[in-house]
Amino acid sequence: MGIIRILLVLLLVVGGYWAYYVYASGQPYDEIGTAINSRLPADARAYACGELKRRHGAAAAKAPVGCEAYWSSI
Repeated sequence: MGIIRILLVLLLVVGGYWAYYVYASGQPYDEIGTAINSRLPADARAYACGELKRRHGAAAAKAPVGCEAYWSSI
């Protein structure tokens, strides 16, 4: 039972940080955020990259790590 709680807390922390990175971070090149995002499934990554581009637009000249394939098509 203890290992399940640890995994659940870890999942909530990682998921929470990813949500912060996508919706609230002032920096699209955050190392932890890009590391999490680049390891997600393609649909989640495409959504996150779309949100990042919408929020940061022209301020983000190049795509963050993990968003290269999605950046030009968004």
